[in-house]
Amino acid sequence: MAEFVEKRCEDMIPELEQMERMKLFDKNEIRGIAKKLKEYEYKIQRHTKTKEDYLRYIQYEMDLLKLIKQRRGKFGMNQKKSDIDYMITNKMNYLYRDAIFKFQDDIRFFIAYIKFCKHVHLQNNVSNMLGQMLYLHQDKPKCWHIAARWELEETKNITNARQYLFRGLHIHPTSQLLFLDAFRLELNEALTNDERGENNSNDTTPTGTDDNMTTRLKRANVIYEQASKRIKDIKFIIELLNITKEYKHAQALQNKIVSDIIQEYPHEPLMWNTMARRELEGLVQPPLNDTTMEIDSSEQVSLRDRITSCNKVYQTAVKKIKTEEMWSFYIECLIEINEKPSLPNFKRKLLKTALSQAHQAKKLKEKYYLHWINMLNVEKKDENTDKKLKEILSMATETLPSSISLWHARVRYLFAYGEDDEAEAAFSKATQILGEKSLPLWKLKILHVQSKCPEKNEQVFQAAMQAHPNIAQEIKPTYIEWLVLTKNIQTARKVYDNICLQPPFSLELHRKMIELELVQPEISAKHVRKCNEMSILQFGKNNTSVWMEFIKFEMKHGDPIKVGELHRRAVQMLESELVDSFLSEYSLLKVSSDSINAKT
Repeated sequence: MAEFVEKRCEDMIPELEQMERMKLFDKNEIRGIAKKLKEYEYKIQRHTKTKEDYLRYIQYEMDLLKLIKQRRGKFGMNQKKSDIDYMITNKMNYLYRDAIFKFQDDIRFFIAYIKFCKHVHLQNNVSNMLGQMLYLHQDKPKCWHIAARWELEETKNITNARQYLFRGLHIHPTSQLLFLDAFRLELNEALTNDERGENNSNDTTPTGTDDNMTTRLKRANVIYEQASKRIKDIKFIIELLNITKEYKHAQALQNKIVSDIIQEYPHEPLMWNTMARRELEGLVQPPLNDTTMEIDSSEQVSLRDRITSCNKVYQTAVKKIKTEEMWSFYIECLIEINEKPSLPNFKRKLLKTALSQAHQAKKLKEKYYLHWINMLNVEKKDENTDKKLKEILSMATETLPSSISLWHARVRYLFAYGEDDEAEAAFSKATQILGEKSLPLWKLKILHVQSKCPEKNEQVFQAAMQAHPNIAQEIKPTYIEWLVLTKNIQTARKVYDNICLQPPFSLELHRKMIELELVQPEISAKHVRKCNEMSILQFGKNNTSVWMEFIKFEMKHGDPIKVGELHRRAVQMLESELVDSFLSEYSLLKVSSDSINAKT
């Protein structure tokens, strides 16, 4: 192996010497490049090769080529450009092919090599590689997709692309990816031929029947029929329909797909959503013998007419399909419509009606209740609006009693409008229902009391501390901070001594108390150490940060002599898997500290 590597390295010498002669790199840089290349060569020649070795080697060559181009541009050099680029590109080409040979089961190498060939203009190398890839990975539809895209985009060979797709579909008769590719290919070719005038002008009547499709369009129709027969998935069929919207010449095929969707999927919410949005776009709907949707399919002109027709489809849909999904499609569409500036009153009225109907049907999601509430909040305030908003908030929390956001919105509204008795009743009910999830409501109440009734602060904090343990854990740091700001540090210390022992323990409580101690006019090392010791007692086994914070305090504000003892205790107390991490952090801190001391 060593002899082979040495031979390979000798072959690189002319390339490196040329770079040095051109002064792209100095002697030391060339020596470093040669050393790195030798290391990579040994890795890919050893008995146990890995994919990562090849990937890192290829990436190094890519970076080297990029650096050469940058320096060439910086120094304005163009001589020997093709020779150097060719040698590096040729090396990468060899590495890719060698990796593919050794790791034939990994499709990523094939894909990366095809991209590489495209980037360095080695398109001729790809054809053989595509054949090898498909021979080894014909069980993967993506490979047939890649081969077809290459033929279409790089070699402009529609015949080869079509053959790849048809062969792929023969092996994967239910591949959505390949059907989409084949469908788009036939539509593109039909459009190209239409632009060349190869089709008769009397073949474009959009009646939706096979007889009225152009000859080229019939190929796309065959693909569609095979796809719809093999894949019973409305999302996929709608994807095919959306593709036809990009081609004006495919109106007949588009209408046929629409008719089929209506007949095949009358109970699918997505079908009704698609038809309603087509009305909104002003697309011509096909004439139907069986008027499943009971709507006027004539083309609409004005935006108002299109919105009205869209709304009628949804109204019909929610009567036939009484699901949350159907109502969500309806309301989502109306929200999108309302985001545009024209006809604001008309559109807002439709949305409010739909929201009210969905609520009555008990099919309205939390996010749409919140949208409804926000919509009323931004409207001009009057007695009717306030009454309606209050009513909706009440209805929302009754319908979805486990929603934290809806309870929060309701309680906030009642506090804001001074309805304290109702707010307290709603708060009490919400915290009872939500339990440990009611923390946002407790925080809201604390903020309200602090601004409106500061004399009740202590009472509210005590109530929060008696609530669910998880809520008490989160409230403790806020309580301690409030005590320092409104009373004094001595009071806070007494309360801290008590609540820090009440489970569940709170690391943030200790940190907050330490923070408050350190901002006092005179820092009490005794009290800071007490907080740190409590933090270590409760969290010192599985948290390195509590030790590092204590050590930093002693180094900066306390007694540096105690640092050694803290180090010893940490190593003994920490779980074994955390000791190395602690030692690394400690070493970095010591180096940083020594460096600062040396400068001073």
